[in-house]
Amino acid sequence: MNINEMDLFLTLCKTRHFQKASSLCNISPSAFSRAINRIEDEVGQKLFERNNRAVSLTPSGAVFRDYAEKMVKLWKDGKYALAHGKDKIAGELSIYCSVTAAYGILPDILDVFRHKYPDVHITLKTGDAESALGQLKQGDTDIAIAAIPTPVPDFIEHIHVTTTPLVWINSKKNPMEKDDINWQTTPLILPKQGIARNSFDQWSRRMNIHPEIYAEVTGNEAIIAMVHLGCGIGLVPEMVLEKSPVADTISILDFVPPLAPYSIGICANRKKKGVITDAFWQTANEFA
Repeated sequence: MNINEMDLFLTLCKTRHFQKASSLCNISPSAFSRAINRIEDEVGQKLFERNNRAVSLTPSGAVFRDYAEKMVKLWKDGKYALAHGKDKIAGELSIYCSVTAAYGILPDILDVFRHKYPDVHITLKTGDAESALGQLKQGDTDIAIAAIPTPVPDFIEHIHVTTTPLVWINSKKNPMEKDDINWQTTPLILPKQGIARNSFDQWSRRMNIHPEIYAEVTGNEAIIAMVHLGCGIGLVPEMVLEKSPVADTISILDFVPPLAPYSIGICANRKKKGVITDAFWQTANEFA
């Protein structure tokens, strides 16, 4: 078994779909399937359950995945060490965060980190903030900037960066005071899941509110866009609103009591930290 075959195996672990995995790896589905069969023959265990619709890991597959991830990472670290010298830190670092975090939190840290470690290649992926910890847990990223849940999951090590309030927002096109809101009839635009949604659910129960939910949306930027269009009032972290290009068209509605604030941190999977992640961690701590 070679490193390329382990990469194929790990790609299938992430996609859980043979066609998608073979496309990502730029080989034919039949060649991809033969490679997976060879791995299972060599390991001597069935690693995947297959049917016409989905692929899932067997218990043996989950165990082998953990070892494969470590071996591929060690191989990449070793390759860069040989290429650049053992005293240099070199390799790859992947970071996942929201667009807001990419603009508001990362630049200063990355500026210093890239100056210290020019041989580290950084890949940045932006997306829904509520997906950040999932990316980290699955091993799809080395570093994530995310809202920190309470209690903090055991696999997470984090550096607190900032705390931002969760605020109710409304379009200035449809002026509204907080006393004008009827929770049974005013359309709400809420996050579909995650910490902000959990905070709202707790708050509404405490306030004995039975809201009219107009839309459940993935992504704070999407909530702001819908509020900007006049679809209803929304709930977002204030920091995201401040970075929005339409912030000047949005007003904040103050309610008492407020919702629990949003704690944001730089996160790593404590079980999968390596030399490069530790170097980034040390740099990030200087800004904490």
